[in-house]
Amino acid sequence: MLDQNMRLFHLWINLAKRQKKILKMEHRDLNDLAVFAAIAQAGSITGAAKKMKLPKSNVSRRLSRLEDRLGVQLIERNTRSSRLTSIGIRYADYCRLMVEEANAADAVVETSLGEPAGELRVSASVLVGQQIIAPAIAAYGQQFPKVQVILELTNMRANLIEDGFDLAFRIGEKPDSSMMSQAIGTFPFGLYASPGYLRSSGNPQLPRDLQHHRCLIMRSGFKTSRWKLQRDGEVIDFAANGDVVVNDFLTLRNLAIAGGGIAMLPAYAVHAECASSLLSAVLPNWSASSVPLSAIYPSRRGATLKQRAFIDHVRQAAENLA
Repeated sequence: MLDQNMRLFHLWINLAKRQKKILKMEHRDLNDLAVFAAIAQAGSITGAAKKMKLPKSNVSRRLSRLEDRLGVQLIERNTRSSRLTSIGIRYADYCRLMVEEANAADAVVETSLGEPAGELRVSASVLVGQQIIAPAIAAYGQQFPKVQVILELTNMRANLIEDGFDLAFRIGEKPDSSMMSQAIGTFPFGLYASPGYLRSSGNPQLPRDLQHHRCLIMRSGFKTSRWKLQRDGEVIDFAANGDVVVNDFLTLRNLAIAGGGIAMLPAYAVHAECASSLLSAVLPNWSASSVPLSAIYPSRRGATLKQRAFIDHVRQAAENLA
């Protein structure tokens, strides 16, 4: 009799546990999971609140509610820092997938409507943004007036997931294997200097003459740059010692225009300057390297209609500069 009562007691306990679990699932708020995914991506509650444009107290409250429902601690936090627990790391992966699936569901609706709408957050370098992306935005806005394009220009490499970008345009970089990418075009580089500089310092006739000139280097943290030049199968790999080293092509171009020396610049960035005689080509019979421009986006499902249309406009703008 005692054994039978114990069995009935355990059955009652298990039933109560299942009922409690069902009750918790009924009260599950998927927004809590999305908030936790944002916390994991941003690395902090503060970062997630800023990204999601929510009060920090709201984000913290949702995290506490999620942990209480699950009965586990997802984040170890103190006054100075916070980090995901081992179970928090695993749980965050599923939450990120959930958010991606939700975005994919929205994309299905957008595609069925046939008219892109909402925000499109884009990242690009300063030069690419000004020379290529800006003209594309103008044409894109006329065709899709319901899309608000938010363009952020930075020469630092943005993290699409953590920074919340839908698209990034990168030149000369090997695409991240965790991201999807589409080729936009390939752009030649060349050597340029102001006519005034060439009159005063001489016009190089061969690559070896460059060692006697002021070289303006596009590089971050280095004082030398490899300039590869070729002509009729002959390849010269010249180590340019930089009298000036900067990390922005626009600044480099302005230095060259001001007579600061010889700079290697993308041809698309100097069309107008060469046409107006602000810059002249140096060693025009020698061709420099070409670099690719790629569109990068995070979804493994492929680009949405909104993204695809914007990429097409950027590709058209790039072709107009080629």
